Amino acid sequence: MRKRVTDACARALACCGFTRRRHGILLQPECGWLDLRLTGEDDLVVADPVVGVRHEPVERILLATAGWDEPLACVTLPLGRRWEFAAGAEVGPAVQELTEAVVVQGQPFIDRWAHWPALVRRIESLAPERTRQFLVPAVALADGDPVRARAVVRAEVARLAGRQDGYATAYRSFARRLIRLAERGA
Repeated sequence: MRKRVTDACARALACCGFTRRRHGILLQPECGWLDLRLTGEDDLVVADPVVGVRHEPVERILLATAGWDEPLACVTLPLGRRWEFAAGAEVGPAVQELTEAVVVQGQPFIDRWAHWPALVRRIESLAPERTRQFLVPAVALADGDPVRARAVVRAEVARLAGRQDGYATAYRSFARRLIRLAERGA
């Protein structure tokens, strides 16, 4: 059922340049990203979509330093609505509503933050709190500012001094890799 919903959404969103990537992720050729966030099983699948903007230089940096899976978005916007797809029911009407929401709400968000200088200026306030300390230095490095990238990670490493939890350990590992990459001239 998830495949059926994803395929139907990909067909409907082809008008906006989206193509299916994997596991409910659809991408546009340049920066657009859509995660259908499908849940449920065979009898009922629910979509709770989130649009986002990806920038390949940032993606490459985070793949190399944080080990994140691609494709990943720098900034995201939940569409704020859920669509249900029942097994045996026609998916077309819900897919059309979802497509309209992507076009009306999501595409303007994508268009606004696909503009690199705008994203660089606002990344600190736009990035989700849980990923901000990874995204801000990655964006700085991708923007050609290794000094800022190193300063951001060093400040977070200092803040985490003495902590041994999973986040602190993962962040210190990320910081080492990012600093090495910055010194090599990403």
